[in-house]
Amino acid sequence: MNTLSAKQYIQYSRTMLLNDIGEAGQLAIINSQVAIIGLGGLGQLVVQYLAAAGVKQFILLDHDVVALDNLPRQLLYNEADIGQYKVTAAKRTLRRLYSDIYFDAIPEMLTETSISELSDELSKDVLIFDCTDNFASRHVINQHCVTQGLTLISAAISAYHGQLFCIDFGAKITHEKQHGCYRCLYPLDIETNQTCSQQGVLGPAVGVMASMQALIGLQHICNTFTQYGMLLRFDALTLEWHQAKMNRDQQCTLCQQPQLQEYAHGC
Repeated sequence: MNTLSAKQYIQYSRTMLLNDIGEAGQLAIINSQVAIIGLGGLGQLVVQYLAAAGVKQFILLDHDVVALDNLPRQLLYNEADIGQYKVTAAKRTLRRLYSDIYFDAIPEMLTETSISELSDELSKDVLIFDCTDNFASRHVINQHCVTQGLTLISAAISAYHGQLFCIDFGAKITHEKQHGCYRCLYPLDIETNQTCSQQGVLGPAVGVMASMQALIGLQHICNTFTQYGMLLRFDALTLEWHQAKMNRDQQCTLCQQPQLQEYAHGC
């Protein structure tokens, strides 16, 4: 799409009032493609924000079904959805709200094999949102984004502790500044029980992290985001934010691969 319709001018007028976004930024949002992996507490809110903002093409990936204990924090679903695939329930509800949006709902478990089979869909033109709730899935997504040179926006929260980062693995600046990857932060052999299913979580705290994911995504699409390679940590108990640079671990066997370095310098 090269121009906005009269209806779209009205619908997205508040966004376009921002001087650094304007009509060009709104067109970028409308023409963007995103993949949301995980349709739980994070993903179900991220997709709502992005759809409302004007994103028209979504890939939704999650093998889980809606359960009763999801409902306090996963507001896209209701009791009638219990037992159904989350991606199916999400697509059905969102299609009622946004009839002009395309949703590719994939009810599959995320593995190295399944993500490689989706390589055509998860191409360099797709912005990746990691909204999963376990280390294994995050490592699979991170590896795919690093090796394919994709942009990754990842968030997680357990109990009162949230974390968030965005890295553009296809950008020259990422490699010049030696930004690390998820494996640098959490090596493959790390063991932890810090997931919301084991530690608990408050729904609004999940909403904070999801809102920040969507905010970063829209800023990235509009070329207004600047905090690549920064790890943001949120304490939901004290309402404090902290940040630190995600330096590359020189022992990381993923983002230190020679072929990736050659690819980066060729960008």
